[in-house]
Amino acid sequence: MVKVSRQRSAEIRIEILDAAATELLHVGYDAMALTSVAQTCGFATSAIYNRFPTKEALIEALIVERIEPKLGSQSDAEAIAFWSGSTDSPKLNFEQLGVVAELLLAARHTPSLHDSVYGFLRRRADIALAERNKAAARGEVRDSQAPLAQVLMRASSWIGSYVLGLVSEPPKHYMKTIEEVMRLTMTNLPGTTPLTTERLNKTRVVPNAPHYEIREHDAIHEALVSSAAEVFAEKGYHAAGVADIARRAQLTTGAIYNRFSGKAGLMNAVIVDKLSVGAQIVGFDVVQTLASSQAISDPAVYDLMVRLNDDSGLDNPGLRLAARDAARHEPEVAAVVGPLQDATLATMANFVRNAQGEGLVRSDLDAETAVWFLAVNPVGAGLVCAAFPELSIESVTTFYTTAMEVMRTQPI
Repeated sequence: MVKVSRQRSAEIRIEILDAAATELLHVGYDAMALTSVAQTCGFATSAIYNRFPTKEALIEALIVERIEPKLGSQSDAEAIAFWSGSTDSPKLNFEQLGVVAELLLAARHTPSLHDSVYGFLRRRADIALAERNKAAARGEVRDSQAPLAQVLMRASSWIGSYVLGLVSEPPKHYMKTIEEVMRLTMTNLPGTTPLTTERLNKTRVVPNAPHYEIREHDAIHEALVSSAAEVFAEKGYHAAGVADIARRAQLTTGAIYNRFSGKAGLMNAVIVDKLSVGAQIVGFDVVQTLASSQAISDPAVYDLMVRLNDDSGLDNPGLRLAARDAARHEPEVAAVVGPLQDATLATMANFVRNAQGEGLVRSDLDAETAVWFLAVNPVGAGLVCAAFPELSIESVTTFYTTAMEVMRTQPI
């Protein structure tokens, strides 16, 4: 056996962990295989298993040895800067942030990841909470919002931007504005404080998107689509097997292939039949709440939050996330999900622009940025807040109410 020096052994370990991060960003956790990680490194598979006997062990090491020292330290420094009032925040490693987002996606249906992934988030939250509390002691923080919700909502925008960005192009200029909206939402700065003028984003074009049509389907079609929606929501796209779906519907796999191109075609039927209408309705309700001439109320925003986080129906967060994940793996699915999401975002932005013309939304807020924030933050919150079961929907409602009030308040 060839002996490997201690230094070379450490280098191999780093190469493996970095290859695992690259693989996660490329295919996601469910599709990541240790054999693929080994091929990326040019190592024998045994080099992986000798160091990391399971995927969970590899992920735990990746977080502790690679993510924590860089992204963890950057996130802690960024929280210190934000709550101290500094506008010169450290830059975050968005590649590692994407890795964390991928792991949060997987953690929804992989409990064995909870200790490592959620533990990382809880450590970051502890640091941020300590800094937030220092600012509160100085009288600089709005005390109407739950402290934990305040520190998590910022991370939610980062994570949500990654997830929506899997299928839609983010606005080119949005991060600085969203950060300033966050600052006005959570601190005692006047809501009339002007936002930094950024270049206007290019208007998102409303694409031709597939849409739901009322039509008769036979009982087999309905059973397969409903069963597929349940299985995708529970397991995610990659881990859901065609056999699982057929078994849930009490049919054979042949029934699937007789009607659909395969798992991707079945997912498309789920998206069009089960998700598309609900997503457009909720998106419109969000901007209507923002751009209404009526006062924004906690009950109205609470109702929106409940609908966005409702796991009881087929239009639930797990299914929406599975659809976006499938779009990354399957061009056939991307051709459906991307246009649907873009159409919803474009329609929302046009509504906001019209409301700005009526003076209902602040004039220094780019419409594309506004709807990106309104879309990505709840998505990210659903993933981030899963690590904090003690945080109720009621706890985050006041944050969103205040954020919408800030987005309405005209600058001086």
